[in-house]
Amino acid sequence: MNYVFLVGLVCSCTLAAQPAPGTGSIEGHVFNLLTGAPVRKATVELQATQIRLSADTDAEGRFQFTALPAGSFSLSAKHPGFLDRVVRRPMAIGQDGHVTDVEIRLPPLSAVSGRILDEDGDPVGGARVTIFRQVYRDGRKQWDRASANTLASDSGEYRCSGLTRGRYLVEARADRAPVNSRYGGGNDLPDKPQLRYVPAFYPNAAGEQAASPVEVGMGAEVSDIDIHLFQLPLVHVRGKVSGVSPNSRNGVTVNFSAEEGTSTSSGGGSAQAFPPDYTFDISVTPGQYTIRAVQGYANAPEGQATDGVTVSGNVTGLVLTMGPPTDVTGRISMAESGSRLKLQGVGVNLRWLVGAYNVPDVHADAMGKLAFPQPTPPGHYAIALDARSIPDGCYVKDVKLGGQEVSADDFEIRSSAEIEIILSNKAGTITGSVVDNDGKPIPDSRVTLIPSDPNSGPAAESTDDTGNFRFTALRPGKYKLFAWEEVDDGLWRNPEFRKKYEDRGTDITVGPSETQNVQLHAITMEEMN
Repeated sequence: MNYVFLVGLVCSCTLAAQPAPGTGSIEGHVFNLLTGAPVRKATVELQATQIRLSADTDAEGRFQFTALPAGSFSLSAKHPGFLDRVVRRPMAIGQDGHVTDVEIRLPPLSAVSGRILDEDGDPVGGARVTIFRQVYRDGRKQWDRASANTLASDSGEYRCSGLTRGRYLVEARADRAPVNSRYGGGNDLPDKPQLRYVPAFYPNAAGEQAASPVEVGMGAEVSDIDIHLFQLPLVHVRGKVSGVSPNSRNGVTVNFSAEEGTSTSSGGGSAQAFPPDYTFDISVTPGQYTIRAVQGYANAPEGQATDGVTVSGNVTGLVLTMGPPTDVTGRISMAESGSRLKLQGVGVNLRWLVGAYNVPDVHADAMGKLAFPQPTPPGHYAIALDARSIPDGCYVKDVKLGGQEVSADDFEIRSSAEIEIILSNKAGTITGSVVDNDGKPIPDSRVTLIPSDPNSGPAAESTDDTGNFRFTALRPGKYKLFAWEEVDDGLWRNPEFRKKYEDRGTDITVGPSETQNVQLHAITMEEMN
């Protein structure tokens, strides 16, 4: 008989001593930031080293924590329908200390509602409703898909909640297949085109350019945002792909992407080009399209072709000429001759501005070379460096593509070329602190930096536990600094939003290799209301 013997090991472990209960207390109220009304049944959390407690507010919005030892505590509060808030300044109490006047004001969230109707005014049940929020990225207005999406009810009604204040586009689409009552057909184009319901933006626009943005305030219930869907004819685009490698076993895929220019673009489609002459036939609605033909796999094509076409009716005879894949190389260099800085490990992000192609981040080797994934699809790109990996005292002075200076926020790659990122070791630095109206530091507040030089992008940093912040790798020049108790990234980048607080900004000039220090007063959430 076989036996398995289990041998027990005895280890000696020392656990950190838990704080002994005390007689201190912290109490306060949770209010609606917009109306000042108490918020009942809000959850308030208290945290400290080895301590985590929670309490619910009563009908007057009151909460209380008792039997607390001496120490420093952080508080936060949340409630459905409100934005979570963190009390920026820790609560410090001594032995047998009591804090009784804590006020936490929760910003109420907003909602957009309405109905989805067809061209006859009948409800479109099950229509998908998507919300896009206006943001600023790479110095341009763009629309980002928000998380508040929903389906319309059988009566066509919808409600998207959980929105913060801002500017939004509302899009609806009906997943109805085009009506096709004609059997057969061969290669002849139909006399009567099929009709397809297309995605529509409020109130009844086929694209974002003609859409009406919806302004949503804090805690607002914006109703009657009705969208009327409509149909457009499906037209055929027929053509062929030339220059296909005859020895390849891989097929050719032709992709049509609507040229709307943002993440809201939803038109287009794809088709296969078949041998021996690699013809294709795709049905789309009228509009402007970018066409890309790829032989092989999208992430490793043997050949590709890119073109643009305006479709107003049936198109025939379109020819796409296949060429080699676009290979982009890169390197990082120094503007100052003889500079001996370590470039290995500098992180670089190359981002496609239009489309779903994601370029993985790359890191420079010891010689500053960058190995971008190959191939790189033609299109518009932005490039940025990981600020944490830039050598101390350096900033991005120039970006060149094929030897020509380009904007780091938007440049077009059409063919194989080298991207050169030129650093200078003359970077400026801005340090400082953020305080409240009583001169007390505010930890975890947001400091935003707006450059006057268009070659520099805006930046943001959070203050540490002592209310201090630091901006490095700055291009010498003029900047404006704002401090916020709390601010959404989709707001502070918007020049129109910042106009209301211009007098609260601080102008500062940083020279080459210079460090400037400044103290800022935070703009509170109440002031932003």
